[in-house]
Amino acid sequence: MKNHLVLVTIFCLFVVTNTAVAANHAPSTQWDRSSAMAAARSVNIDKAVYEIGNVSSLADGEATLRQLKLLETRDDWPQPAREAALYEFTRSLAGLPREAVAVEVMQHLQNYRAQTLVPHEDHGNTLVPLFNIRGAATGIENGWRRMEFTADAVELLKTDPNRLVSGYMESVDHNRRSGYLDALPLADIVDVTAVQGSALEQFEENPGLTRLIGTTAVITGDIIAAQQLLISGRGAGLAAALRQLDESLPASETAALLIYAIQNAPASNASLAIATWWPRLRHEADIRDLLVDKLADPALGASAALALAQSPDMQTIKALQDIASGNSTAARRAQMALDINRDLLAGEVRP
Repeated sequence: MKNHLVLVTIFCLFVVTNTAVAANHAPSTQWDRSSAMAAARSVNIDKAVYEIGNVSSLADGEATLRQLKLLETRDDWPQPAREAALYEFTRSLAGLPREAVAVEVMQHLQNYRAQTLVPHEDHGNTLVPLFNIRGAATGIENGWRRMEFTADAVELLKTDPNRLVSGYMESVDHNRRSGYLDALPLADIVDVTAVQGSALEQFEENPGLTRLIGTTAVITGDIIAAQQLLISGRGAGLAAALRQLDESLPASETAALLIYAIQNAPASNASLAIATWWPRLRHEADIRDLLVDKLADPALGASAALALAQSPDMQTIKALQDIASGNSTAARRAQMALDINRDLLAGEVRP
């Protein structure tokens, strides 16, 4: 009898719990993407978005939430249309300052549970929101925080550039680091140079400064800073910095930096520089000859071969053919580059 009462009690708790969940979250529905988009386009979403944003003030959380809930529950619109309008409203907040939108409105959007689910485009068995309202709200919140950190960094640049470097180095907050980087192009060149000098002094022990130094090097055009990036840079920040330098420096300076990287930088950094800068420099005879000479190099030979394979011009092919005979490491890599070049050439002549 006692066990029976326990089971009844557990069952009742289960029913109550699930009833509460159902009351707080409307059931999600699976749609195919094209039908859901057609349903979203069946009504005037823009008008609804305007009406929500046209309340007396978005800072009036109670009034705005009331408008949002009316939209979310209106039964004359299909579910995808309601969420499409809510998504567009959320995105429209990005152009406003944080103080213009009530905190409870952002909390509501960041906690919104999407109901219109569609198969993932690459993984059909996985369902994802067609309109990721929660993600859009989180992105806007991150954007606001990033702008606030940018404003902080602008003041630091004027008063104590060293504190900007230490703050960047100590932080693990992506928004803070990004905000600090955003402030640098807005600053006086003297202040940027001060940040760069302070960061370079600590760079060898703190490779996490790679992105910061890369940004300053692009602004200052400082070749010494770029060389230090090639020696001590690490991670995704280095790849981004090399791309930016390629866009900002004259080809002659990029070529000199690539030669420096091949001769002095760690193999991983030199390989990254080859992959990033070779497409722009592939008509430079000195660089081509240097890469051909590196085909036998144990650390850089494969990177050199892959770069040369992306340049199906006759001078490069002739240089590779001169080396390809035999069974040496350089010959095998030259032949590999020729094989890839053959495919590229075939693609160029194919109608």
